[in-house]
Amino acid sequence: MRRRSLTAIAITIGIGIATSGCGNGSSGPSSGGPFGSGAEQGTGSDQGSGGAAGSPTSTVPTPGPGGTPPSSSSGSGSASGSSGGATGADGGGTALDGRIVDYGEALRTASLKLVGDLPTIDQIHGIETATAATLPTVYSGYIDAMLADPRFASQMIQYWRDTFKTGDQPGQTKAKGAPDLDTAATFAAMVVVQGQPFTNILTAASGTCPTFANGTFTAASCTNGAPTAGILTDPGIQAQFFAHMAFRRVRFLQETFACSPFPAEYSSAPTPMGQALYTSPWPFTSIAGGTTAPINFQDTSAVICANCHTTLNHIAPLFAYFDMNGKYVAGTIQVQTPVVPPVTSQLSDWLPAGQQTFAWRDGTAVTDIPSLAQAMAADPTIATCAVNRVWDWALNRGDIVGDLATVPTDVTQTYVQDFVKNGMNLKEIIREIFTSDDFVRF
Repeated sequence: MRRRSLTAIAITIGIGIATSGCGNGSSGPSSGGPFGSGAEQGTGSDQGSGGAAGSPTSTVPTPGPGGTPPSSSSGSGSASGSSGGATGADGGGTALDGRIVDYGEALRTASLKLVGDLPTIDQIHGIETATAATLPTVYSGYIDAMLADPRFASQMIQYWRDTFKTGDQPGQTKAKGAPDLDTAATFAAMVVVQGQPFTNILTAASGTCPTFANGTFTAASCTNGAPTAGILTDPGIQAQFFAHMAFRRVRFLQETFACSPFPAEYSSAPTPMGQALYTSPWPFTSIAGGTTAPINFQDTSAVICANCHTTLNHIAPLFAYFDMNGKYVAGTIQVQTPVVPPVTSQLSDWLPAGQQTFAWRDGTAVTDIPSLAQAMAADPTIATCAVNRVWDWALNRGDIVGDLATVPTDVTQTYVQDFVKNGMNLKEIIREIFTSDDFVRF
């Protein structure tokens, strides 16, 4: 086991969020909660960014990889000293230094998370009677047994249901044509339990709609007609996040797998524009806009809509062909543009003529959803995010985006390196975190 420092966890971050309409003649607040936005709900507004109005020279808070804190943030507190937190009022790390090793408490916590039950009497006695020299080995053996326990699969399904914010409700009657909302979480759990590469959750071309019963996964392919790419084309996911112009579907991908909200990209040389800063590396005119556009994504009257939408608009059209039940209708867009009255979206609503290409990020072009999945799988941020989510789950720190439970890079850097070296086997990283020094200290 390796010593992990939690000192960097104690960070106070001041967050400023500005929202405004993106030039379609209507405005309203963005909806709260993960993966929601005003533009997607028909108000014509969406999450924006680019600095506070009236301060175009503000420092731009560039997001860190995989849910790490921003590299700078206007109004943020310091990481230690007077900011308080786990490092103590004097910045000396006294709270962390005061932790003690308690394998009994670690065993209880791990057992509840990994198998959904309290430790057995034999396990408790095993910890109580072990010597100081043998305690780590005894405890690690119990963790291995839990990871091999059939109940671990059920816990993983729940983990992914919580992460994806989806899942069928027991006893709930489905609407006609509604898809299974559990297949995405079941497939992700199967990948983890079976020790498959984590990237299969994004890129698998078949078997992505399995079932789970009596402790056993049964592989099955989805039947919604999509060009399969892991859970990206899962009918339940597409139905759950159905909304105007497919923006909510893209926010799901960004927040779930990159562990940060939009804006997703930042230029090294932000440009003052209107009352704020244009911070995206994309050309400003690479997305639809102007007074004749249904939605003016080039609006600068309040926040800079393009800061988010230069990324959003190059991904969203790929998911526009899924209908409200997650069925893929090739060649026919199924989402609407939120004008009054709403109309079926056209590609020109997202991207101007002559620039209608798709990309995961500026400079990372894609052609379809499977190639988008491959681009995501190759992005180091995705690996960091996967590890950081496990860290937060293990340490009871809440959701990395919804609860702002960001993780400093130096806390999980070694785990991320091990994750990449082991072929992105997330089950091995779960074991590593649950047997780490930080996990057994209280």
